[in-house]
Amino acid sequence: MKTGKEVKTTNFKDYNVIFGSVNNKNPKAVYINLSAWVEPKNELDVNYSRIIRNINKKVKQELYLLFDYEKDSNFIKDRTIVDFDIRESGIRFGKRSFMNCEITLFSEIEIPVNSEHMKEVLTNVSNQLIKKVFESNDSFSFHKKKK
Repeated sequence: MKTGKEVKTTNFKDYNVIFGSVNNKNPKAVYINLSAWVEPKNELDVNYSRIIRNINKKVKQELYLLFDYEKDSNFIKDRTIVDFDIRESGIRFGKRSFMNCEITLFSEIEIPVNSEHMKEVLTNVSNQLIKKVFESNDSFSFHKKKK
């Protein structure tokens, strides 16, 4: 039985972003779902396995640093789950592949995901991740749609 609530946002040009709560009755766990279509920037034969692992690691590091820096954040920095997925077998120059990154954050207090405060906090987290991890990536360009 699904008891959560989802909020779609249109604040991001090249990314589909959805915020949600795992349980709307007890909203201590929220998630951010970032999805996009990735396209390699160059034709070189590259080890995409390593690049994907590095992106996954960088997402985790940025979350940790973000919650460490923002002391007033109600999120527990040691309790985050990052599920980053790109199928490396289909990555080729000139072809877009689907990327999905679901981040689950655990809060110390209950804050409904559709409250203005939580939307603002989750939008800020998404902005930071997009700027520092995805947009700064040298291997891929990101697009909202497949073509």
